[in-house]
Amino acid sequence: MKKFFEKFNLFSFISVFILPFILLFIPPFTPASSAYGAGNAFGAESFVKPDKPSSRPSSLILLDYTDEMIKKNFEDVTVEREIIKILNKKGIKKYSDLSFPFSKKNQKLKIYYIKIYQPNGNHINIDLKGLKTVTAPFNPEAPIFSNQLLKTVRLPGLVKGSKIDYKYKTVTLKPYMKNNFFTEDYFGGLSPLKKSVYKLTVPKGAYYKYAEYGFKGKPKIIKGAKNTTLIWTLWNRKKIVPEKMGPGGSLIIPHLTVSSVKSWNKVASWYKRLTKDVIKPGRELSSYINKLASLKKTKSEKIKEIYNFAAKKIRYVGYEFGIDGYKPSNVNTIFKNRFGDCKDHATLFSSMLRQIGVKAYPVLIPTSEIPDMNPEIPTPFVFDHEITAIRLKSGKFLFADTTSNVTTFGDLPPMDQGRNVLILANGIGITAKTPVYPPSKNNIYTKEYASVSDSGALKASSVIVYTGAYDMYKRYIYSVSSKRKKKTAVLNEVMNISPEAKLTGFSFKNGNSLTKPFIEKISFSAVGYAGKKGNTVLIRIPLRTKNELSKITAPNRRKYYLKFGYNFSEKSTVYLKVPENYKPVFIPKSIKIQNIVGQFKAGYKIKNNIIIFNSYFSVNGYKISPENYSAAKKLFNETIKALNGQVLIFHG
Repeated sequence: MKKFFEKFNLFSFISVFILPFILLFIPPFTPASSAYGAGNAFGAESFVKPDKPSSRPSSLILLDYTDEMIKKNFEDVTVEREIIKILNKKGIKKYSDLSFPFSKKNQKLKIYYIKIYQPNGNHINIDLKGLKTVTAPFNPEAPIFSNQLLKTVRLPGLVKGSKIDYKYKTVTLKPYMKNNFFTEDYFGGLSPLKKSVYKLTVPKGAYYKYAEYGFKGKPKIIKGAKNTTLIWTLWNRKKIVPEKMGPGGSLIIPHLTVSSVKSWNKVASWYKRLTKDVIKPGRELSSYINKLASLKKTKSEKIKEIYNFAAKKIRYVGYEFGIDGYKPSNVNTIFKNRFGDCKDHATLFSSMLRQIGVKAYPVLIPTSEIPDMNPEIPTPFVFDHEITAIRLKSGKFLFADTTSNVTTFGDLPPMDQGRNVLILANGIGITAKTPVYPPSKNNIYTKEYASVSDSGALKASSVIVYTGAYDMYKRYIYSVSSKRKKKTAVLNEVMNISPEAKLTGFSFKNGNSLTKPFIEKISFSAVGYAGKKGNTVLIRIPLRTKNELSKITAPNRRKYYLKFGYNFSEKSTVYLKVPENYKPVFIPKSIKIQNIVGQFKAGYKIKNNIIIFNSYFSVNGYKISPENYSAAKKLFNETIKALNGQVLIFHG
C-alpha cells in the first residue's frame, strides 16, 4: 500500500494548533491504501472512526500489492491492486465509496477496474465513467489551496462478505528533487492482512538505501540486465489496534522507506537553490525590519519583537501547487500580503533576523503524528512542517515556530518537541533534535482564597496562571470562543467542584499577549459544600481533583507508549478560612508520592483559623513507555485517592 508524500505537499498541511492535555486531541493520521475508502481525503481509516479494541475488525485485506518502477529519468510509475473483504456493517460504511488522489500538475492517474464480488457468486463491474473529479476537502483551521484532486466513486450493493477488487496506476512525471527518488510503503493499514507485497524496481547501478520499521522482512533482490528489483512480502498480519493517547497508525503500521539521496547536505543544497531568489528583503521590508528593531534596545528584545510580528501578523494560508509545496514564497510578497504557510513563516522570520545580524535558518521538522526523521535516510520528503533555528553565541540552537500565533518566544508547540530535524544552514544540512521541555515549563498554578460559613456554604475566588502548553491552549480557546462559550466553560469548571456551585464572576488576562502568561480569575459560591452533622463539619481540600487521570490509565496494560505530548506540572495553594468557633479535630498528614513517572506532594498548615494547603503534581508525560505504564497508573491512582480522601474534620 503506497503512500506518496508528494501526493500531499506536507510542508504546511498541519494545523497550527496542536492542543494539550485531555481538552482536545487531534485525530492521528493513519495511512491506508492510495485509494481511500469512506470518502476520505487522507486514508481509508485515517478519519473513519476506528473499530473498538474489543470488536471484530470491519474488513480483511486479502491482497495489498504495489509494483513501483523508478525509470532512468526518475519518472515514477506505480501500479497498485487491493482486494478487500467486507466483514460487517462497519466495513460496508467504511468502503461505501473510494477516492483516488493525484496531482493535476505532476501526476497522471489511470484506473484499470473496480469490481465487487458478492458472496452469492454475482459480481458488479463499476462503470469508470461514473467517477467524479473533485478537489481535496478544505480545512478552515489550516487553509491550504492546492492542485490536489480526487477521483471518487460510490460503491453500490455492498453486503457482509462482499469483496472489493480494484487496480490503478499513478505516474509521477518528474521528481521534485532532480535525479533522486524517495518512496515508502505501508503494509496494509490497520485492518488484518492476508498478504502484502511491495515491489520496487530501480535502474541498474542506481544508489539507494532503505529502512524497515515494525518488521524484519528483508527483501528478495533480483538483479537484471537493466534494473534491480527489490520485493518485500508480509503474510498473515493481525489487526492493529491503536491505543488512546498512543502513537497514531502511521507510527505502528509496518512500513519501509527507500531513498536515493546520499547525504543531508544534498537536501540542504537542493533547498538553498529553491530559496535563493526569495529570501532577500526589499526596500519596504528592510525599512520595516529596521523600524521594529529600533523599538527595542537589546538583541534579545529585538528578536522577540520580530518573532511577535511574524507570529501575530502573518496569517496562516498555504498555496500548494507543484514545487510550491516545498518552495517558500518570496519574503517581500509574504510581508506585503500578510499571509503564508509554515515554510513562508520560517523563511520570512529567518530573513528578518539575518538583517539585524542574527544567524537564523529554516528547519525541516516532522510533527508528532508522522514517523520521526531517520538520520540515516536522507530525504526532504519525511517532513511535514518548517520552523526556524537561531544559533546562539554558545553554538547551540534555539528553535522557534511562528506558525503558531499562541506560542511565546522561547517555547515550542508540543508537536515540535523531541523531533529529529534538519537545519538548513546555507547549503549545509545539520541534523539535530528539538528539546522536550521539563514539567515546570508547562504549568498551571492555582491560588485560591475561600471561606466556609457556619451553615457550610463556600465562597471562593481563584487566580489561575498558565504557562507552556497550557498557555497555548488557553490563548487558542480565548481567540476562537465567544463570551458565552467562555462563561459556559468556566461554569462547568466550578460545577465540577460542587454541583450546587454558582459562578459569581470571571475574567481573563493576557489573552492576546505573547509576552505574559494567560491568567484566569474566577469567583463562585456553593451552598452546602461542607458536610455538617450537628456541631461536626467535614471539609474537603483541595477544591479541585484530578479524576480524569483515572480514565487515562484505566487499561491494565498497554502495548504502545502513553503520550501526553509534553511534560507537565500543576501547583496549587488554597487559603481556607473557617469560623472562629470551629476547632480542628482531624487534619490529614502530609503526602508524598514519587516514582519514575512523576510525583505528587501536599501538606497543610493552620494559622488563625486559616487552613493553608499546598500541593505540587508533576508528570514526565511526553512519552511514557509500556514498561513505565504501571508506574504511571500507580502515580495517578494514588494521587486521586489522596486528593479525594483529604477531609478535614472540625467541631463547632
